[in-house]
Amino acid sequence: MITLKLDKSLLEVFEWREKSQTACEGMSTAERMNYIHQKAQAFMQRHHLNLVTMDSRSRSNHYSTKPV
Repeated sequence: MITLKLDKSLLEVFEWREKSQTACEGMSTAERMNYIHQKAQAFMQRHHLNLVTMDSRSRSNHYSTKPV
């Protein structure tokens, strides 16, 4: 049996993914998308990021709202 040593940052990603899947359990696709979008917006605001996102459905650009 081979044992792999995983990097701490990769383990954090796995934990985040598991928590996200648990939080979104039972949600519709639209609800999941809205939940993830809200979480991403909160993260960007918390870290003072002003990133451009693209809505792949409409191909339009959206700019995050950076608090003044």
